Amino acid sequence: MTMQAMLTLTLGLQLSLGQLSLGMAATPVIGVVNAKSGFLLDDASVKGNGTLFEGTVVETGRTGGDLQMVGGATLQLAAESRGRIYRDRLVLERGSGEVSNATRFGVEARSLRVLADDSSAVGRILVTDKNKILVAALRGSFHVTNAKGIMLASLSAGHALEFEPPQGGGAAAPSNLTGCLVKRDGHYYLTDDTAGITVELKGGSLNKHAGNRIEVIGAQVLPAVPTTRSSQVIQVSTVREISKRCSSVAGTAGGAAAGGAAAGGGAATAAGGAAAGAAGGAAAGTVIAGVVIAAAVAGTAIAITSGDDETISR
Repeated sequence: MTMQAMLTLTLGLQLSLGQLSLGMAATPVIGVVNAKSGFLLDDASVKGNGTLFEGTVVETGRTGGDLQMVGGATLQLAAESRGRIYRDRLVLERGSGEVSNATRFGVEARSLRVLADDSSAVGRILVTDKNKILVAALRGSFHVTNAKGIMLASLSAGHALEFEPPQGGGAAAPSNLTGCLVKRDGHYYLTDDTAGITVELKGGSLNKHAGNRIEVIGAQVLPAVPTTRSSQVIQVSTVREISKRCSSVAGTAGGAAAGGAAAGGGAATAAGGAAAGAAGGAAAGTVIAGVVIAAAVAGTAIAITSGDDETISR
């Protein structure tokens, strides 16, 4: 090999290594994770601290882990939990996590996305063994949407809901909601007892039921644009009157509009003593956009850490 060829090869290798180093240096750090015992970071065993990059998979062992994001969001993954972390969201695959200071940070679980309404909110999300999703608002308020951005629920402090997204790609079940029907400016609104969101109703014999508590079955109207008082428009197919009167609080339309959930009132609620979920929903639960939603007890959310300090079990 000539001297010129050797120099060319050497310069080429140096250039390639330099480009690789620059590429690695340009990869942004999005946060850090800390755990008492061992955990997995992209399937590599780690103890103590680890650095998070876009798409990093974190899997905890018999103790949980703390995640601090560069944007300010704080996450706590429970023991035996797994999730993929991005700059703006955690995709929770297994176990549970607690999120705080996260107005621009969401938690995704299956086809659902959980978002805080203000920076003071603290919430907990659990993927159950039956692939249901439990969401508890420990402080402040949260709202839940599906993958299409359709508003499914609004949770105020001390409330929890259990969600069961549809399996597979089959047709979504009709929406089934219960609440007080209010007529305003020629529009009919219903605030669901369980999900806590307000929808606009169309069709059916709604006028004679205004001011009453009813149960409706219908389907979302697309691409109808809801008013500012509601999150979506429902074309009613069936109306069943439950009672002739409804409370002024439950019957106030516009309490939970499309842009965000109703703010939670009262002081912060402790995880172990949180109040029961929204009352009044049917035993089978509300159905919105194919997702079954049932009231739950916020105190049932799993503790963030459990067991002895041991290394990852896998």
